[in-house]
Amino acid sequence: MGIFNRLGREVEQFKQTAVESAEERYDYRCEECDARFTTNHDYCPDCGAEAVVETAETENEE
Repeated sequence: MGIFNRLGREVEQFKQTAVESAEERYDYRCEECDARFTTNHDYCPDCGAEAVVETAETENEE
């Protein structure tokens, strides 16, 4: 049973690392729905809000 516990922890760590890496590569995000983009948009393609800002800009405000 120990091998399955260890394997489960390693898979979860890998998953967390992958999610963090994916979030870091986006330069822009929508303030309304929190969708993230690699390029700037005049409006959010997901929700249509005109609230797309640079990711670094919003992280400094929090």
